[in-house]
Amino acid sequence: MSFSRRKLPKIFNKTNGRCRYCGKPLVFRNYGQKRSLIGGRWEVDHSKPKAKGGTDHLNNLYPACISCNRSKGDTRGRNTEKETLAWPF
Repeated sequence: MSFSRRKLPKIFNKTNGRCRYCGKPLVFRNYGQKRSLIGGRWEVDHSKPKAKGGTDHLNNLYPACISCNRSKGDTRGRNTEKETLAWPF
């Protein structure tokens, strides 16, 4: 999925450039990078998956490292709302 140049910084900054789940630092320019040796790679996570009726509205989008986002798949994740609030930003 591709997001606009205007929306990506807003998504990235929601968590101060850290993965929503594990807190790992992300690198803005490494959004969607495919090479596994590049650190800080990230994707946009849908809090409520599109497969379950989620939208591309900003309040449903968060940055996540590729490993966390891929392991989450189309589930809501590990108590998503609590984890987002629990990470010390």
